[in-house]
Amino acid sequence: MTISSVSAPSPGGAIIKVDNVRRTFRSVKKEEGMKASLKLLLKPEWIEHAALKGVSFEIQEGSFVGLIGENGAGKTTLLKILSGLIPPSSGRAEVLGIEPFKRTLEFRKSISLVMGQKAQLWWDLPAVDAFDLQKAIYEVPEKTYRERLAHLSELLDVKRLLNTQIRRLSLGERMKMELIAAILHWPKVIFLDEPTIGLDVLASLKLREFLQFHNQKEKATIILTSHNMEDIERLCSRVLILRKGELVYDGKPKGLTQAGARRLRLRFLSPMTKDDLVTASGLEAAQIDFEAESETYFIDVHGEQLMPTLQRLFDKTKVGDLGIEEQSLEKVIQRLYQEPRA
Repeated sequence: MTISSVSAPSPGGAIIKVDNVRRTFRSVKKEEGMKASLKLLLKPEWIEHAALKGVSFEIQEGSFVGLIGENGAGKTTLLKILSGLIPPSSGRAEVLGIEPFKRTLEFRKSISLVMGQKAQLWWDLPAVDAFDLQKAIYEVPEKTYRERLAHLSELLDVKRLLNTQIRRLSLGERMKMELIAAILHWPKVIFLDEPTIGLDVLASLKLREFLQFHNQKEKATIILTSHNMEDIERLCSRVLILRKGELVYDGKPKGLTQAGARRLRLRFLSPMTKDDLVTASGLEAAQIDFEAESETYFIDVHGEQLMPTLQRLFDKTKVGDLGIEEQSLEKVIQRLYQEPRA
């Protein structure tokens, strides 16, 4: 399945602009042995790694955008550039009309970055003390601060935990506190890097509901990175897909799955190899996946292929179990990662 890069429309008033942004990192080439160690000290050999390769896009105010890609695709690097933690090697990035790496006071008061794999609150302090510090740092008026804290802690169901040390909270509870701290100053732009990683189903659901509510009510612009496709499907009206530092898709999540496409779930009464199934179904190997643990085959078919494929399978195989599902967004994206670029 080939998906071409699609540019989303930008009718003006873009709150985030990224123009041909590149970012490279240098590391020392290391080899084994004493001789190599001496060479490392006297004449190190440097290797350049391109994390981003000419990425361009624009995001409008109030958007909820998913940023997805494999590990090492450049997602976190892009968020660090947009939040001003690192500069691009070349190209230009603007957030709220400001160059992020200049880190002006106005800019810092207008954005927030939450990293699911990195705690930003002080572990030995109760959450409410950490929030008091945030209030002072961002100069939030006392009355406004109290109203926001009451509102956010109630929405996320953590009011009873405000006086508990951060270290004594569960992962889901800590993540909720991190979100409150990130939003107390009412940023216009919020960057979320894997906010639901490691959370149970209920905690993930609560966080998703909260983010959706905040985006819709406060019109905050949110960029979310996640490996959880449920986060992307439920929250994001637009997705950006990075692969090895390149933007390979920009559009709606539904644009990735083909209209009328279906997924067959099959188990057979007798042993069946993938090659056997290709022959029996008349389909291409790329349309077929196998899950060894459950001994289940999954076949992606277009609407018009569905009945002829089933007829051929019933004629040539012994089907023990059959299900028909919507095409899986996760599988489509996984295939996109694996496709060779033109």
